[in-house]
Amino acid sequence: MALANPIMDLRVLEGVKTVVFDCDGVLIDSYEANMRYYSAIKEQLDLPPLTESEKVFVHSRTHKDAVQHIVPEGQFDEAWKVVQNFDSTSLYQYLKRSEGIREFVWWLRDAGFRLAVNTSRGESIGFILNMMDLEGFFLPVISSEKVCAPKPHPEGLHTIMRDHDIEPHELAYIGDSKVDELAAQAAGVRFWAYKHSALRADVHIESFWDIKAAMQRCY
Repeated sequence: MALANPIMDLRVLEGVKTVVFDCDGVLIDSYEANMRYYSAIKEQLDLPPLTESEKVFVHSRTHKDAVQHIVPEGQFDEAWKVVQNFDSTSLYQYLKRSEGIREFVWWLRDAGFRLAVNTSRGESIGFILNMMDLEGFFLPVISSEKVCAPKPHPEGLHTIMRDHDIEPHELAYIGDSKVDELAAQAAGVRFWAYKHSALRADVHIESFWDIKAAMQRCY
């Protein structure tokens, strides 16, 4: 384990060809937006507020899995009607791009690295990347709708490796949840944890400015 900083051992960064990003919690800070969204669903169904464990779950899982997790089985159809009628534009003000991320991915691309996204988010990922001025950096963009088995299954990472024609040790996956850690482990790729020191990771990142500076020194 290494912490991305000016004095880190750069050998842990060597040999990377592709850098893959999770979306929520990594590319963007969407925590408040997600909590408001899932809280609103429970409120409209007269259910109690989100528990701490529910907050962790919904922030890292697919949309459908999250809704199923927070409502009783008999109320899922009712909850899905709430979802269909929800005005998502009310949440835009709570979304923001992670500090330093655009500068980091811009440098990575210019330095010759290939970039991709592997997210539990569904069809909204395209809109999110456009709104956050991050569109055009990543190929492929693997959402939950493009795989048979979403994270923590490694299908998304395997797809990226095939597309980029690389070996597992040549890919670094940046995530912020246990789901991301497990996906990376299952795929046999490097895992770099963003702002989550409790995760088991090859590299821990507290700031995209720090990992950018370290990568610049290494490459």
